[in-house]
Amino acid sequence: MTTYEETLVSLQAMRTVTAHLTALQKIRVKTEDTHLAKLLGNALTSLQNAHAHAVTKKAPGLTTPTALTDGTDSHVKAVLSYCQTYIGTSKPEWEVLAERHGWMPPQA
Repeated sequence: MTTYEETLVSLQAMRTVTAHLTALQKIRVKTEDTHLAKLLGNALTSLQNAHAHAVTKKAPGLTTPTALTDGTDSHVKAVLSYCQTYIGTSKPEWEVLAERHGWMPPQA
């Protein structure tokens, strides 16, 4: 499973926001794709801020599992879109990064 697929599965999982934050942070630390790491950082900050706000307001449902793909957070949507782009290509992360830096696969 590529990092992009792993990220998508994580976003689709039914978890509490706290569990999502933990899972996405692990992916962010593991990935070598700096653009994905940046997008995940933005999403994590946005989710942390929303969660902190909900905690201070004592909003109901803080422990209710949810899939982040069902939400409206634009930073999460950006991560989702980015990952879906590379999942469709069936390329591993190393190949995406190599091509981004000018590498081309050998021509037959």
